[in-house]
Amino acid sequence: MAEWAVRKLSYSAGWREIFGFMPRLLMEAEPAVQREIILRAETSVYGDAGLESYEASEKSSLRALARRALAQHLCQRALVGSARVNGLRRMIFCLAFPPLLALFVLASLRPRKIPAESIRPDLVVFFWAERLYKFIGDCHFQEQTYVLYRDRNVCFSNREIRFFLRTIAGCPRILCYPELLCNFVRWLGYYGYVIRHHRPKKAVVHFFERTASSSLMTAYLHERGLRHIDVQHGENMFTADSAFCQFDEVRLWGEHFRDVFLSSRSPAETIRVWGTEYHRELFRQVRNQDQPRPQRLLIVDPFMYEEHEVHYAMIKKVVERLDPGWEVRVRRHPAEVRARLDWMDRLNAELGLSETSLRLEEERPSVPIEEALGRSRVVLGVASAALIEAWIVGCKVIHIAGGPGEHVLMDRYQNSANVLYCDRRTDGRSLDNFLAEPAALNERENGLVNHVTSIQERQS
Repeated sequence: MAEWAVRKLSYSAGWREIFGFMPRLLMEAEPAVQREIILRAETSVYGDAGLESYEASEKSSLRALARRALAQHLCQRALVGSARVNGLRRMIFCLAFPPLLALFVLASLRPRKIPAESIRPDLVVFFWAERLYKFIGDCHFQEQTYVLYRDRNVCFSNREIRFFLRTIAGCPRILCYPELLCNFVRWLGYYGYVIRHHRPKKAVVHFFERTASSSLMTAYLHERGLRHIDVQHGENMFTADSAFCQFDEVRLWGEHFRDVFLSSRSPAETIRVWGTEYHRELFRQVRNQDQPRPQRLLIVDPFMYEEHEVHYAMIKKVVERLDPGWEVRVRRHPAEVRARLDWMDRLNAELGLSETSLRLEEERPSVPIEEALGRSRVVLGVASAALIEAWIVGCKVIHIAGGPGEHVLMDRYQNSANVLYCDRRTDGRSLDNFLAEPAALNERENGLVNHVTSIQERQS
């Protein structure tokens, strides 16, 4: 129950988000607001002198990384929830911390089988979602052995307890934030198990730069003689959400994401514009494939958002501008479990009453996403990693209202000609022109995507 509280209650804006919805304030915070939040957190943790001045004089790596974890947590608190919700969350975590710590200590008493020295991997990769598999490959782990860690076992032995106590002694202010405290205990238990059970030789790989205790896990791994690597796994939408995090390496998709991380106070020397083999292959093999694309619209189901009528109105607005020759497919989110998509049935019923011959059909889940994108001219959705992948592979992308604001989105895509924000103000002529014109696959667009540059070219 305590571990559930840590996973489900952390950084949720309200009760609907606690039970599975994406926190909306995270999705909608504008860059200017996020910059203000980062500056406020930096001042709160480091004083008027700022982060760089503090870290230049701080001799203890543990104290420095503990401060980063605290600053990241303050940013996340500012992004989500009201004072009332934050107060309620703090009370819950105060109650959750003692049983959580006891749970992890008791779980650690169970005997564990330690692998033989001969099968120790170079790396252990936290791997809790199958969709992350496409980001793991030779691009990241050349000539290195690795284990995909899928469980949630914990080890909270004397070593982890001593590290926990030294962290609190180095930054006592963490005790004032029970959410961060519980998050720290939870991940320390996970990492303790990984180190004890798998005994990696070189590093632990993490896909979660938004975890506030990531910097503390970097400090923990350093004490075990290991490195901490983060692989960007989705569209990094929130600068303040990942602010101040520190890994030994942060491997990003492209140059634009370097700017995002640098603006959020992540150290420049740890950031590598590496991309992934998956996205480089998307760029090389799919971007220029079958251009101009056939008249096919792919709709990414906006299941995680609450403004259903707004989404429906915007989807209908786009579909009604299509000529009869268009094919329309709907791809549901992998986490969607409903037997039927009610909004799709409703729109088909309305289209059936009109003169158009268009009909929405659901894309089979067995169709690989790269294949679905490669056959589409336009991809529509609210916010999804599939949309930025559509941009990479040369689709035109329509972001409909109901999620991040226009300024947030267009800043993210650097005002790309292949991206349109659609709301009630968008007129029919603008939509018609966007749907009719082919993707602008010029040098500027290729430079913005920036996924094809080789590692050697980047280093030179």
